[in-house]
Amino acid sequence: MKKAFFLLATAALTAMAACEHDIDIHTDHEQPQLSLHGYLSADSAVNHLVVGMTGVDQATIVHQAHVEVYVNGEFREKCKIEREAQRYLITTPFHPGDRVRIEVATTDGKHQAFVEETVPQPVGGIKGVKAQLVEEHKFLSEYGYTDETADAFELRLSFADNRGSTDFYRLAAPLVGATREHRYVDPDGEYMEDIDSVAVPVTFDCTQDPILMEGNTIKPSSDLDMPTVGNVINRYGVFTDKLFRDNEASLCVYLPLTFRQSLAGMYDYGTIFTLLEGTATVAVESITESEYYYLKALNTSESETYEDNHDLSGPIRLPSNVHGGTGFVGFRASKSIECTLAK
Repeated sequence: MKKAFFLLATAALTAMAACEHDIDIHTDHEQPQLSLHGYLSADSAVNHLVVGMTGVDQATIVHQAHVEVYVNGEFREKCKIEREAQRYLITTPFHPGDRVRIEVATTDGKHQAFVEETVPQPVGGIKGVKAQLVEEHKFLSEYGYTDETADAFELRLSFADNRGSTDFYRLAAPLVGATREHRYVDPDGEYMEDIDSVAVPVTFDCTQDPILMEGNTIKPSSDLDMPTVGNVINRYGVFTDKLFRDNEASLCVYLPLTFRQSLAGMYDYGTIFTLLEGTATVAVESITESEYYYLKALNTSESETYEDNHDLSGPIRLPSNVHGGTGFVGFRASKSIECTLAK
């Protein structure tokens, strides 16, 4: 089982501001291939691309690749690498509707790859958003069992679909102010607590929302019930306009009032985040069809159902939009709105 492909993808995925986990990925590439990873936004002044080379046992970053950007058939720039971050800097602005082609080659010319996509159109705007505190919300597992009962912010928002086309969207993790409390034991054996305030992307619970769960909402189950089988939690918040085409979409998700970050080691008790009253930023991203299916595959690979049955169901094959190589490069355009959180 080879993980070279995934090691490069990690650098790009962390920019999504979601809770990522290790993913077992099988590849059939015994020979090295160029691997491209990035999420490029029409809303950003600069974007980044990770360029690597796959291998049987390990992956490596390519520091001297030729990376060229073309927009609507015209050459725009030759990208330079940021050596500390080990990624290539793209300063060309992208606009909705642009046809973007990124060509990558090794200096010896032995390996060449490219990606070509059209930047999607953003939604016209988010029409409304409202948040309220809900006590003892039940956070469900994919089998319908209650993982946790805790206070949460219920977040409801609506937006209009782009008319006359099939569209693909992603609800980004809302950016919220929070108190961060890190508990650990220092090298001298002293118990320590570091407390500060940060803006943090919050992973939401969407198990009861029919649009985000694409009609497969999870029903609560008790220990005496047969568990729900086959549902996959939409951790990456991707969805299509299939259920509301050319109309208005209404979404409802829940943000945990308090959550813990994974432990870092034997002497690290983890980091606890507690959401603060104030402003939260909510964004709906328009994404490409290829990114929709890529993130859906990641949802499946991280699901409890796959973890429990992957020996029977077989490996997850992640889609790639890279020609002549492997990996994934996404293109996005988004609209955001602010709402007030009050306890």
